[in-house]
Amino acid sequence: MVTIDKLIEKIEELPTPDFIVQKIMNVASDPNASAKELANVIMMDASLSSKVLKLANSAYYGIPRKITVLNEAIMILGFKTVRNLAMSIFTYSSLFAGGGESKIDRKRLWRHFIYVAVGSETIGEILGYPVKEELFINGLLHDIGKIALDVMSPKIMETIYDVASKKKITFSKAEELLDIPPHTVIGGKISERWGLPDVITQTIEGHHKPKMFIDSLNAEVVAMVHVSDVVVNVMFPGDSLSFGKPKLSPDALNILSLRPRMVKKFIDKFKEKVSKAKEFLEM
Repeated sequence: MVTIDKLIEKIEELPTPDFIVQKIMNVASDPNASAKELANVIMMDASLSSKVLKLANSAYYGIPRKITVLNEAIMILGFKTVRNLAMSIFTYSSLFAGGGESKIDRKRLWRHFIYVAVGSETIGEILGYPVKEELFINGLLHDIGKIALDVMSPKIMETIYDVASKKKITFSKAEELLDIPPHTVIGGKISERWGLPDVITQTIEGHHKPKMFIDSLNAEVVAMVHVSDVVVNVMFPGDSLSFGKPKLSPDALNILSLRPRMVKKFIDKFKEKVSKAKEFLEM
């Protein structure tokens, strides 16, 4: 039987954000840091610098002229957006592209990561959430436990996938039937190991059950990522390796005071935004 303790041992072997990515996270969170400071850290890695500039110039951000200098990209997009770009690049390169062989379609799973990130940010815009950039990174990492499980134990991942796809049930239900520790718990442990903020850990752990953190200061973030995840699963079935009918939590709708017309507005705006997120899918 697979236990969470056995998986925690394997989590220790997973890549962690390197010194440069950690430094970017720290500097981007420092209210006293300057754009030049952040640019200097990113420039320590030439490959990372070029990828950040490529994403900064993507249609998603809609900047009318080409940005060629990191300092300028940071000043226009903001510290937290540039941090999100760096974390997106690290997550893709270390776990999706560099995570060994796999029987699952990692491109589709990565699309799910990006689309939930875009969707979470979009809900934040509609609801007037003050720091929508925080929603992107929470949406991006919500299913980190799935890709980690595939890297650590591809056979276990293949078994979960086979059960979910053949029985037409959700990934979580398949984990339950197979008595495998939930990807939400695995993801939460990874978040803690990476030293990520509590809001990200709680979002990872509670994005299927927002009620878990209904009394938390982060309840709205968890609820927004939940709504985004459900909508993306409905629109792109199978991308997240889940094949059952996703259910929208009434708790999430209550936490956000989200009404049906607002959900429709979100879906319309989401479709528009994901059409411009091509560069994120082709990292």
